[in-house]
Amino acid sequence: MIHNPASGTHHELRLDVLAQAFQACGAKVVKGHTTKEGRVDIAPNADLICVSGGDGTLRLVIAAMQAKEIGRPICIFPAGTVNLVAREIGYSSAPETFASEVMQGYLAGETARLKEPVVASNYGPFVACLSAGPDGLAVANHSPALKQKIGRSAYGLSFVQLFFQWIRPSFTIAISHMNEARQDHRCEAFYIAKGRYFAGPWRLTPEAGLGRDYFHVILLKTATRWNFIRFMLSIARGKNPENLSFVESYQARSITINSTAGEDNILYFQEDGDSMPAMPTTVKMTDYVAEYCLPFSEDSAA
Repeated sequence: MIHNPASGTHHELRLDVLAQAFQACGAKVVKGHTTKEGRVDIAPNADLICVSGGDGTLRLVIAAMQAKEIGRPICIFPAGTVNLVAREIGYSSAPETFASEVMQGYLAGETARLKEPVVASNYGPFVACLSAGPDGLAVANHSPALKQKIGRSAYGLSFVQLFFQWIRPSFTIAISHMNEARQDHRCEAFYIAKGRYFAGPWRLTPEAGLGRDYFHVILLKTATRWNFIRFMLSIARGKNPENLSFVESYQARSITINSTAGEDNILYFQEDGDSMPAMPTTVKMTDYVAEYCLPFSEDSAA
């Protein structure tokens, strides 16, 4: 069971309750953790890896598993600020229910597994989304102390502050489309969706979801204040943003990213809700496949 002790949502008592819940189901629990440097403790003989945290912690664990060629099933207890992958798979946030359903899923074997081909930038894998746009700048400029107090609302406050000094960067995205030749596209913001959700219950495209061997690229050809508001309102209302005249969407297995401002645009980039260490230049599908242990119960079996 791996947790992130530096997370603002980390709670030792809740972690102990989760461990006890697994033990009550007959499991032997070995605790591990992530470090600020990105290292991850993974018990070498573990049958099942449980990540207690959000998408950022899950990303670190997936990266470590890929680097060490670990092929064991994994599950995610939603203990982060935003839990996009856990939301999509349907994991419970109640420790006892989570442990019971996961253990039943583990014992059910292949009938309760989701094979997820992993996508990565040149800085490592991400699990749900990567983007370059105003929301990325809001992530970079948010207050971590305020985030601990009010959660994801800290990102919203940071985003509101951007409207007083709106910047429109420019990107060229070379996309290897599904069954098509590579093409260049210019845009002022873009989003890569591997999972179903983005920033909570929102969806960037109704076609995105885990388990596919490709990802979706959503381009904002122009990202004025008004266009971005229209884009976000469309997503919030459950509408397909592709219907907007300035939005384009593609399925891809790899892309190359170029920016006219180079590294000056780094603050616009985020992956799984975290700022990136440097501007990525490539995003592509990898050969590594993560195997999620699905929650299982008598109701789901029926």
